[in-house]
Amino acid sequence: TIGDGWAFPLTRFMNEMELLESMQMKTVTDAAGKRHLLSVPITMHVNAEQKELIGENKAFAIKYKGTLYAVVHEPVFFENRKEEICARTFGSFSPNHAGAEPIMKQGEWLVSGASMSFTKRVTFDDGMDKYRYTPSEIAAQIEARGADAVYAFQVRNPLHNGHVLLLKDTREQLLKQGYKNPILLLHPLGGWCKDDDVPLDTRMNQHQALFDDGTINPEHAILAVWPSPMYYGGPTEVLWHASSRVGSGISHFITGRDPAGVKHPEIANKDCYDVWHGQKLLVHMKQMLGGVEVLPFKVAAYNKVSQQMEFFGGPGCNKDDFEFISG
Repeated sequence: TIGDGWAFPLTRFMNEMELLESMQMKTVTDAAGKRHLLSVPITMHVNAEQKELIGENKAFAIKYKGTLYAVVHEPVFFENRKEEICARTFGSFSPNHAGAEPIMKQGEWLVSGASMSFTKRVTFDDGMDKYRYTPSEIAAQIEARGADAVYAFQVRNPLHNGHVLLLKDTREQLLKQGYKNPILLLHPLGGWCKDDDVPLDTRMNQHQALFDDGTINPEHAILAVWPSPMYYGGPTEVLWHASSRVGSGISHFITGRDPAGVKHPEIANKDCYDVWHGQKLLVHMKQMLGGVEVLPFKVAAYNKVSQQMEFFGGPGCNKDDFEFISG
């Protein structure tokens, strides 16, 4: 869905200057000179053999399982500086970093072009295509429901009761602020992720079950796949989580503890990122989110005394009474 309604419409893969600006500045600049928040690389790699095959041709095709999806016009090649890309994206370089591993396996070259022509909608025929809405399609659903606020929640895991408590509380807080019809955009990651993460179909079926049994009221929510890969990039990636959804028509974005976090690739039992830096950075940068408000949320944990999920903290809160299930 590149090019459809994003805050910065992408009609091709990043060229060398856009990649450099994204790595160094976390932005890209459009033809009118306006800068847009874009904190992660969106590139296409080729190996030396593929580069030679394309040669001096004025265009080349992109196919998936034999089906033509796009044509790149006037291709331009530049070096795939893998270590630099990893170091700038992840804040340190280790080939064992979860996000670095696939990058280090890429070809030696990156390729962009003057433009890219799309021939058809991308489908995977995996039973999940019904959830793969483009940003403009999500915006159309929001308008059709008459929503006056839309709060997006990024997740790469199944939802547990702490998440549900958070989402219901967010709606209640928006109603108290005067909104009449706030809608949840439950927007789980649908691109590449680590082999030990829960597969997309399992997650989507679990989310749908919560809609079907009323745990999440389907009249107050939209369930859609967000097609990005997982970068495991901590604060840098959190900027992408928010900015990539701006064009979908959201008004609020939820950010929590340790978003896009991962364990340190070299030091056992150590987090790669400070668990609060992602939230702090996103709140600090919200002026670049096109008016979207950032909602930092409190930590939910299981209260062993009341035997239910509750928000942790406040007067009289006893840490020993709580079981912390996840971030």
